[in-house]
Amino acid sequence: MSHSLGAFQGNLVEDRDRVPVVLAPAEVGRILEEVRAGARKLRSIPVCEIIHRLGRIVDAWLQPKSPWMEMARAQLPAATGFHPAMIAHALPFQLEALSPGSMRWLVEREFESLAVLDDPEWPQRLVVHVMAGNIPALAAVPMVLGVMAKQATVVKPAMGDPVFPYLFHQSLRALDPDLAGAVAVIGWQGGSAAVEQLVFAEADVVVAMGGKEAMSALQKRVGRKLRAYGPRLSFAVVARECLRVPSEARRWARALAYDVSLWDQRGCLSPQIAFVEQGGNVDVMSFAHMVARALADLCVELPPRTLNLEEQAAVRAFRDEAEWEPGIHVVASRGGLSWTVTVEPRARFVPTPQHRCLRVQAVEEIEDVGPVLSPHHELLEGAGMAAPAQRWPSLNRWLRSVGVHWVTGLGSMQRPSLEWRPGGRDRIKEWL
Repeated sequence: MSHSLGAFQGNLVEDRDRVPVVLAPAEVGRILEEVRAGARKLRSIPVCEIIHRLGRIVDAWLQPKSPWMEMARAQLPAATGFHPAMIAHALPFQLEALSPGSMRWLVEREFESLAVLDDPEWPQRLVVHVMAGNIPALAAVPMVLGVMAKQATVVKPAMGDPVFPYLFHQSLRALDPDLAGAVAVIGWQGGSAAVEQLVFAEADVVVAMGGKEAMSALQKRVGRKLRAYGPRLSFAVVARECLRVPSEARRWARALAYDVSLWDQRGCLSPQIAFVEQGGNVDVMSFAHMVARALADLCVELPPRTLNLEEQAAVRAFRDEAEWEPGIHVVASRGGLSWTVTVEPRARFVPTPQHRCLRVQAVEEIEDVGPVLSPHHELLEGAGMAAPAQRWPSLNRWLRSVGVHWVTGLGSMQRPSLEWRPGGRDRIKEWL
């Protein structure tokens, strides 16, 4: 690659005002042809080289004072509603998983050997990704993995993240035009049904993330092409051994509050319920108050989004319902809706409205929650765990047996590696 990052800084400023754009059907048809042609050109590039070149692009985003990251930090707060401090802090997490070593590991897990992707008979598809807008920068993963897998990749940005896909594609074009040729970002809105119909008709596979109703409607339009990822929920478990002394309990309370606060609890890996074992020297009520104090502190460090009227009503309803339920104690931010903790005497699987709302539920044993979780196994995604080393293996097996797909320590739920299989499904094989 002969292009340097600095050489394109001037062009980036000029390009910024031109995205996102909605294209006419004729222009979209031309782009789809170009993307297919770009993917065919990748056949002549060994996958090891592609992975190395993709790694350089990701590094360009993660290096100190990266102009790409600085542009994202400048533009995403207004485009997504997240506070600038949240964007600056958490945006790199979306890219860190895309290291060359992780990409090689993923291919070997799904196909046993990198050589499979270099086979002349390796299938190539036009894969359209309809992105969710709950958190920004999700589009980096399908773009990078699509290029690595030598697939023609089209990304439709979400209304909640209308800028990042274009920025990331600009970085591909600037740093490695050959790889970028296999990727396109195409947006469409209401009234552009012709564009949507054309893209879906040309697609071999449509990978979509969104709510249940949206996925059902999309299924009717694209049929068997669809690979749907509907809504998923995550939770936390805290073993009594982690509540032996106040200092240790406070550390785990901070870790739990951090996972709740990142992206304002809007991700599928954001915990909405914490099952806390009784019997520790720090009781469940005291631990919940520690979590509440940590949530308050994190509102200063990582300020929450400004809630719209519907979101405000949902948080108020969550608080009001908890206040009326016998045995439930509510701890909430004063003078606003920044965070809410309910302390509940029994385990139950009832989601929160998000927006830093957490249910802390007392349980005798973590494994006792199995009957509560089992009816909802299709909704489960991740679990953050606070437990001693000797209990990790058994709890990990148990969590996966009830339907959890990502198990990690509390404080790292929002930083998944490529080992995470969303919905328990392979990443690249799903397209093929």
